[in-house]
Amino acid sequence: MRRWHRILWIMVTVLMVFSFSSCKKQESAELNNPISEEQKVKEDNVVKEQKRMMISPYTGEEIEEDTYKNIPFMAVVENHRAARPQSGLSSADILFETLAEGGIPRFIALFHKNNADEIGPIRSIRAYFLDIAREYNLPFAHCGGSPDALETIRNKGLMSLNEFAYGPYYYRDRSRRAPHNLYTSSHRITKAIEKNDYIRQPQSGLEFDENFWKNETLTNANDIKIVFNGFYTTSYIFENGLYKKYMNGEIAIDKNNNNPLTAKNIIIQIAKLNYRNDEKGRIDIDLIGKGEGFLISNGKYIKIKWSRAGVKSNTKITDEKGNQVYFNVGNTHWCIVDHSAKIEIK
Repeated sequence: MRRWHRILWIMVTVLMVFSFSSCKKQESAELNNPISEEQKVKEDNVVKEQKRMMISPYTGEEIEEDTYKNIPFMAVVENHRAARPQSGLSSADILFETLAEGGIPRFIALFHKNNADEIGPIRSIRAYFLDIAREYNLPFAHCGGSPDALETIRNKGLMSLNEFAYGPYYYRDRSRRAPHNLYTSSHRITKAIEKNDYIRQPQSGLEFDENFWKNETLTNANDIKIVFNGFYTTSYIFENGLYKKYMNGEIAIDKNNNNPLTAKNIIIQIAKLNYRNDEKGRIDIDLIGKGEGFLISNGKYIKIKWSRAGVKSNTKITDEKGNQVYFNVGNTHWCIVDHSAKIEIK
């Protein structure tokens, strides 16, 4: 038995020496023959292929397939002074902003790439917000709405997630006063969407090309000011490749993370706005038809023309000569104003 133990011990020792020698040779070979940059690129591409990278239709960014499978949706978020700072807006891929009655601005935010733990305050929907939601064919979170908007939702069978019908998917923040305290989250809205079979594939008519914005002949746009009316002004300052948003002179932040609201792209869409002769002072904004505006990114801007044939059509953006223009890769703030708005771009 001792003889066998000795033979076994010798065999194990030989194997250990051989293994150690092999490792040292491999280590020496790696030191003498470092991986080339070309090989690193190939290995990185293999990793990307394994992860299956996809292109976001809302930002043009390369995102992982698991992220691409996030369920997209929209949410109406108010912008009354008492609602600030809002929650979740920094997570939106596209943040639309326009007016509601009383000259008070309101957002409708499109979420896909990023999840937000809190979104709000959620407020009521208007008919022109429905036009935006129908362009992207997405369900939308809101709390009530104007009579014509609610009628359209019923008649057209739109993917409404009205808090009045889906109360368990919303909650009230008792630290804020109503009606500025209704909130939801990406997780809650996703559950509501799954329950109602409102899952839709992410899609848009936006075109992206970051090289488009490297053109040095484009006009500078480092300081943007948009005076919606006598009550509200939003402005943007270009810093470190992004536009930082201000509201009435104060930095706009996300309550979720205290980060400033920033955008890679800003589009200013000038549309026809009509004031109704009713007790609420409601307005209509015509997003079907044609108009002008500005597209801004990378410290530059171009004048644009926009057109949209119908509620199910995409908004087409071209330059003044009708040539295709491109958004930069990244998120977008989409400001919808009428001809009375004062726009300054420096």
